[in-house]
Amino acid sequence: MLVSFPAGGTADTLARLLGDRLGKAHGWQNVVVNRPGGGGLVLQNALKSSKTDGHTVGFGASYELTYPVGERLQTDRLQAFDALCSIAALPVCIMARPDARLDTVDDWRRKAAAGQALTFGVSPPFEWVGERLARLLKMEIIAVPFRGSSEINQQLLGGTLDLAMSAGSHVPLERAHRAKVVVAVTKSRMPSHPEVPTLREVGADLAIQSRFIVFANSNVPAAVRSALSDLFTEVAQERMLQDALRERGLIPEALQGAPLLRELQEEVQIGNGIGRAPATR
Repeated sequence: MLVSFPAGGTADTLARLLGDRLGKAHGWQNVVVNRPGGGGLVLQNALKSSKTDGHTVGFGASYELTYPVGERLQTDRLQAFDALCSIAALPVCIMARPDARLDTVDDWRRKAAAGQALTFGVSPPFEWVGERLARLLKMEIIAVPFRGSSEINQQLLGGTLDLAMSAGSHVPLERAHRAKVVVAVTKSRMPSHPEVPTLREVGADLAIQSRFIVFANSNVPAAVRSALSDLFTEVAQERMLQDALRERGLIPEALQGAPLLRELQEEVQIGNGIGRAPATR
């Protein structure tokens, strides 16, 4: 199982959990090999060059297949690879410090109305969200790009940032009472935070629901891909695995086939529209 993230992170841990459950359920030996870099390109190139016998699969975030890299559109990646199963949806949200008094969009507006622009930390592949959010909410938001969540979290906790984008990094910070989720960017309210409204509910028509998926080279025989899809979906539905996902703040999923493809195609539409959004001044 090729993983598009470094060892030790959420994706790597999830891949190993998945492999462990697959081994216990079906007696398979699963070897996790980390292939991070290039927004998923390193893994994808390795998967393209592997034997098409079904013994090598990829595991990563769906946005690596659906969001553009530079000027490249992503539709062709959904043709080169077949998504076998989704394992968990990412809890994409916006967080703030508990003492920042920025718990609602109205709080954001009050700060902006006082001539204080909001600073918003973002990292790949969500660098565009700050600019889009400023346009939709008609307020000044300064998006500050970072390489990853660890850098964002340091600046948020240090008081340099007002708000920060999270796709899971909020979980340990919330447990330590150092940050709080103030709005969900998912299509519906996050199961872990049913009291927190979505962006759509507060007047910004923006929703992101990316996910961790298992995928294969599309040149793998269809019958093999179908069998793998059923196996991974069966494991993804196990209560033990789903409880482990919830513990990490993720949203358990077990989509396959047409329902999963529809979700990915929706992500493609969002991703390919990123560069076409007008800039905010």
